[in-house]
Amino acid sequence: MKKLVITGGEGLIGTKLKEYFKDKFEVLSLDISLGHDLTDEDFVKKFFAKNKNLYGLIVLHAYNPLPLKNTTKIEPIDYSLNEIKDYLNVNVISAFDVCRNFIKNNKKGRIINVSSLYGEVSPKHHIYDNFTKHIGYSLSKSSVVMMTKYLATYYPDFNINTVILGGVYQEDFDVNFVKRYNENTPLKRMMNVNEVTSCFDFLLKEESSYVTGTEIKVDGGWTAW
Repeated sequence: MKKLVITGGEGLIGTKLKEYFKDKFEVLSLDISLGHDLTDEDFVKKFFAKNKNLYGLIVLHAYNPLPLKNTTKIEPIDYSLNEIKDYLNVNVISAFDVCRNFIKNNKKGRIINVSSLYGEVSPKHHIYDNFTKHIGYSLSKSSVVMMTKYLATYYPDFNINTVILGGVYQEDFDVNFVKRYNENTPLKRMMNVNEVTSCFDFLLKEESSYVTGTEIKVDGGWTAW
């Protein structure tokens, strides 16, 4: 059975992808909750040197901390530079390290990087209460898109693409936030986690062999207006 690596494989979306692909691939999950530090160059290098002949890689791990309740809103110009570095270190540098080690240890394969609608357009700041979506998240997720294009054009033996996701509904989300989010989406709702699998499935199939260096948006039309 072909092998598929999913980073961030124990999170909400990662768990759904593991379940969906379990009968199609031998899925290898990498996640901080399993003790896998993907910001550790030595760990990443050793993992991919040990696990060769891989078919695909989904780079899903990300730094995107949820706001704490009763927090005070911080102006973007008051963010510490170290906070921004945290986003870049995980969402860009670590993601690149995972991609390059996959490429180094395989002759061909499929890589799917995961970005966010906030890497395409600015957050709609008014939908958040006492909270500003961190600029580090947008900076890092927009970088993922360009990193994907760069790698896809330099390494044509690999199909390398980006899936850009909108907000996935979770039951513990604030009701007012969900209402405002829905009002700003053409489909008038957040995404259900079950709706994320089909685009990954397509990009891992042979039928998508001519697709590389591009993005598939699954955002309910958010970025269309």
